[in-house]
Amino acid sequence: MAFSQLRANKMRSALTLLGIIIGVGSVVGVVSMGEGLRSKVMSEIDKIGGSRLIFVAPPPRWYNKDGRWIRRPWVERLTTDDASLILEECPDVANVLPVAGTHETIKYGRASVESRVEGVRPDYTEVMDWNVKQGRFVNDTDTDEARKVLVIGDEAKKNLFGTREAVGNEVRIRDQRYVVIGVMESKRLFGSDWGENVLIPLTTAQKRLLGNKYLHALLVYCSESGKALTLKKELEKFFKRHHEHGSEFKIVAAETEIEKVDNIIGILKMVVGGIAGVSLLVGGIGIMNIMLVSVTERTREIGIRKAIGARRRHIMLQFLVEAVVLSLFGGAIGILVGAGLGMGIAGAIQHFANESFPSKVSLNAVAIAIGFSFFTGIFFGVYPARKASRLDPVEALRYE
Repeated sequence: MAFSQLRANKMRSALTLLGIIIGVGSVVGVVSMGEGLRSKVMSEIDKIGGSRLIFVAPPPRWYNKDGRWIRRPWVERLTTDDASLILEECPDVANVLPVAGTHETIKYGRASVESRVEGVRPDYTEVMDWNVKQGRFVNDTDTDEARKVLVIGDEAKKNLFGTREAVGNEVRIRDQRYVVIGVMESKRLFGSDWGENVLIPLTTAQKRLLGNKYLHALLVYCSESGKALTLKKELEKFFKRHHEHGSEFKIVAAETEIEKVDNIIGILKMVVGGIAGVSLLVGGIGIMNIMLVSVTERTREIGIRKAIGARRRHIMLQFLVEAVVLSLFGGAIGILVGAGLGMGIAGAIQHFANESFPSKVSLNAVAIAIGFSFFTGIFFGVYPARKASRLDPVEALRYE
């Protein structure tokens, strides 16, 4: 009887469904975009080591105190000796990657390109998961002899050489000639194109471009992801032992930053999802309104049914079924609409921002949407159903 009543009032049922569809669709769409954003951020972080990574930087020359920038009376530096000692003294370290580089103009003939020139060691490709597409990478001999060789990113290669072969040709950096020995594969990280970078031996960068043996930073990789915070404490002790102002070094564990990002995304999902949930509340109120109208219209029907033996629970169950069916059916359609909304926004981001962006509809989001739909039907259907079940049959039969 509940289904027949819904079919008999198609327009009313459709309009009631619309509120639930919009509410559930908004919630699922927002959650799927939040999951996609989280997946995107985590996959980008994984490209440079994920939760195993610890970033170490020397104290800055200037610091802010009470709104004023003050120059430190001392200077602390990171060196290649620090990298070697960390490997020797910290058993939980799997690898240490020095960071040292500068921005330079790379020239080939009349073509030129502004690039980040990074000093690297032979293990750079393995640690950063960035491989050579053509030629070879920097080796130990290049590093030991500080050779003027470089490996060029694919985007920089296109800008300098076009469709011509790059490997074996010479380019100029500060009027010094460097031989191109390899071309890297395409790689992007957080929207930045690594293909614009140029890689040279670390010793070459220090000797010919930087003029010193200092490092800008160290990327320390833990042997196991679960030990990153423990290793961070070991590194803090290490720098206090080996540097006069070791406590001032900046040591950041990626695991901590990942947790912060996860919390921020979670808060955004809850806030925006809560706003979208208002639509679900409005849809529930719409269901209650329609059911109250239905009770009024079917007063005589209720009176006749009670007069021939229908009990209060039978009447109440019928109206509850109508409310729940409307909610669940609207919720099911809303899940499909929300999934489509998420995929559509993700596709628009990929098209206009030229950046891959996933949209993930989690099973938790679907379960929550269905649960909300079911309890919305129950919650907003109880009052009309209770009102219908309490009608006096004699008074109901008199109703016109």
